[in-house]
Amino acid sequence: MTAHELFLRMGLSKRLVDDFIRPTLLVGLFKPPEELSAAVAMELLYFYALAHQDSFDVRWVKKQSIQETMIHPLATHLQDTFSLDVKAGCAVKQLVLSEDASRVTSIQYVDTANGWNSEIKTLEVDACVLALGAKGMKAIVAGTASLHASIHSPTSHTHSHKKYKISRLWV
Repeated sequence: MTAHELFLRMGLSKRLVDDFIRPTLLVGLFKPPEELSAAVAMELLYFYALAHQDSFDVRWVKKQSIQETMIHPLATHLQDTFSLDVKAGCAVKQLVLSEDASRVTSIQYVDTANGWNSEIKTLEVDACVLALGAKGMKAIVAGTASLHASIHSPTSHTHSHKKYKISRLWV
């Protein structure tokens, strides 16, 4: 979810976004809300507001970051409850599809802590959930030949040939 989508979903006024949040994100992260993930924008706003907390009518999390209070507990819950393998800090290089291209069978990725050009690892999967923005999705589609070919084929835009569902979920 982008920061812009979060602001719309939460009902923030256009004036608040245009007059305060957008300029803050542009100065702090050099990108508008449409190009930032909600988590990254919340991190910046958290630190900005914490430094000037007496100037705000709201109280923010005092001792931990958004990562520590929201993202990590969610990942831990998914791992403990559903035995999911959450790969934080990794970049997907390619999705390997089944022979009929109906599902993902494995994921090729790198652990970015070891560098973007580190050894590519393969993880066999029953299904996968990708948490990424438009730029990341474009990179994965470009790196997955069968996806790239089917999405860019002349028939991929007709209703009878739809194979993929791309959606954003609010958790």
